[in-house]
Amino acid sequence: MMRSLSHIGAALAFLSIASAAPAMAGPCGAALSDEAAGSLYPLPDGNHWGYVDRDGAWQIAPRWRQVRPFSEGRAAVETEDGWGVIGRDGAYVIEPGTRDADRVVIGEETYALSPYKPAAQGCIAATPADGIPHYRTVDGARWEPPGLADHDVVDLGSFSEGLAWVRVANEDGGATGWINTDGGWAIEPQFHDGGDFSEGRAPAAISDSNWGYIDDSGALVMPRKFVLSDAGPYENGLAPVTLGDEAGYMDAENWALREITYPDGTTRPIRDAGPFSDGRAAVIEGKTSRPRTIWIDSDGEVAFIPGDGHSYRVCDRTRAEFHEGLLPLPVSLGGNICGKPPEIVREGPGDPRNGSEQMLWQLPWERSRLIWLDQDGQKVLDSSECRRPHGMEPLPTTVADGGLAKGAYRIELSGMAEGTFGPVRADGPCNTSEYALDDIDGTNAAGPWRLSFEGVAHWQERGVELYLDVMLPEGLSTGTHEVGAEADDMTVSAHLRMIRSDDPEVGAEQPDRYTSQSGKLALSRLDREAASGDLELELASRDAPEQTISLSVSFREIPYRFGPEFAMTEVTGSLARFDEETPDDPLENFFQPLEVTETEDRLTILFGSFGPNLELSFPAGHTGRFTAGPDEAVSATLAGVPAEAEGTLSRADGKLAGEVTAEIHAHPELEGRASVSVRFAHIPVKNPE
Repeated sequence: MMRSLSHIGAALAFLSIASAAPAMAGPCGAALSDEAAGSLYPLPDGNHWGYVDRDGAWQIAPRWRQVRPFSEGRAAVETEDGWGVIGRDGAYVIEPGTRDADRVVIGEETYALSPYKPAAQGCIAATPADGIPHYRTVDGARWEPPGLADHDVVDLGSFSEGLAWVRVANEDGGATGWINTDGGWAIEPQFHDGGDFSEGRAPAAISDSNWGYIDDSGALVMPRKFVLSDAGPYENGLAPVTLGDEAGYMDAENWALREITYPDGTTRPIRDAGPFSDGRAAVIEGKTSRPRTIWIDSDGEVAFIPGDGHSYRVCDRTRAEFHEGLLPLPVSLGGNICGKPPEIVREGPGDPRNGSEQMLWQLPWERSRLIWLDQDGQKVLDSSECRRPHGMEPLPTTVADGGLAKGAYRIELSGMAEGTFGPVRADGPCNTSEYALDDIDGTNAAGPWRLSFEGVAHWQERGVELYLDVMLPEGLSTGTHEVGAEADDMTVSAHLRMIRSDDPEVGAEQPDRYTSQSGKLALSRLDREAASGDLELELASRDAPEQTISLSVSFREIPYRFGPEFAMTEVTGSLARFDEETPDDPLENFFQPLEVTETEDRLTILFGSFGPNLELSFPAGHTGRFTAGPDEAVSATLAGVPAEAEGTLSRADGKLAGEVTAEIHAHPELEGRASVSVRFAHIPVKNPE
């Protein structure tokens, strides 16, 4: 029920009376400045989170299950023991061990949310699930405001403009007031709810659906009654509010923005309004069946619409906030598919700052990444981009005389695409160029091989990413070789892909694919360790052959990366007949892929996952020669029945190699005896938990 204006005025007159300040000043009030040190941003790397700078380099190595953004040089992080707080060097200023009562359950994984709010004015509000809410200084010292000693404190807010909201329990369920930096009440706890002060005012409520804005004495300053159904932080002279069926922004007196203005001049009402931050605010469109979250400027004009006209889709539609000038958004890994997430359930008392409208700070979608956008909506950081491990120095790309260093290459292009790229490393952790086994056929020992390079160039005055694959036929040696068309498997060939790097609109023009027409490959080295040489190519567009690109690559000792090898060296009896009768599905296919797993007790090698495959089981740690049979420590099955086998195993760098001959004497679906001999190498050994 709405209170009368006389009742509100009487209440505010009472609320403006502050209690006497404590004799000793508290530790909060002065913000810790770290502007000169530069900003840090959370990013995931697999299942762990760390922090990068604006250039994307790791500044604090990823090692935490959960993290939160930095504020005043401090950030909350989670370990197995609970949440702690770190400084910019990654060292703990508050040791881990605390959890909040609120949690989020993603699938079957439970995440206790952070009990530490962002540092503000030198202090961190802490709300441990099993303790008394209190403050910690940025150096970790505990402070309990003396004015709260006689209250049952439920929750604390961060200090802003010298005041912090406090929620206390009482016989009516609870009340909110504001304390000052001495720890005494500046505004007694008589409000139903409230928020942070900004620009001299804070949102305050006298009931769930009756909000307004008060000044630092507790007096109502806008609107003239507590009539707002929702109210957010006052920033940029604008307050995000909901009044009846209308949403938008009020200034100091009245409505200032209730519509979104699009680039073409059209407008649409605001259905829901978020607070301004760094000159931008997130709003949700009204009067549309498919509302989008849009970021506007202080004039109500569209600043950017994430995912609209870009090569990604926003996975999380909650209203994220800017941090240190950048906006975090979970988006699709590629294209418009995020993948279906597991069920997400929030548990606990239901602190609004951890509610369904707040960013999840996890990536439960099957195909997702975290990006950070600037105020124009341009991508600045991307978790899917490779980056050097923390503390790793860049490897050299040239030697003293300016030549290429070991493991380096350079690319030059002219024609439909032009530019010079490099020299760069091919063996660094952030480059996928490789000299490796073709995925379709051949072995590491004999070829064919693929030599792959990545780079950047310009196409139609736009930046593009380059992906060049050079196919080397089986049996290639050092010397000079002619380059032919891609379709010719007997000669060297190449194809080039280019992808625009400017997040083009859906359906925008993209570069063609180019295939080799002619050229020369001069190899000074080609072996199982590395390749060196020079490549000159003439490539033409597949769709418009008159469009050509001249490309050259110089590379020195690009390392060879061993891939799994498998070869079926001999097959006899009924298995040989089976192989002859199924030419469209050769027997060799049934013995791939290889999977090696090792537990504390057994080492298992599985050749293929269906059909007449082969399985061997050894005591854990076995190497050397072996014999498998009914009375042996090693067992074998071939085509699903017990088999006899012999061979040898060896290990190196966590990978297994060997030779095996297995024989069966009878099989219900095969006639007579059968045997198979196989050779394999570089098979990784998996250790399931």
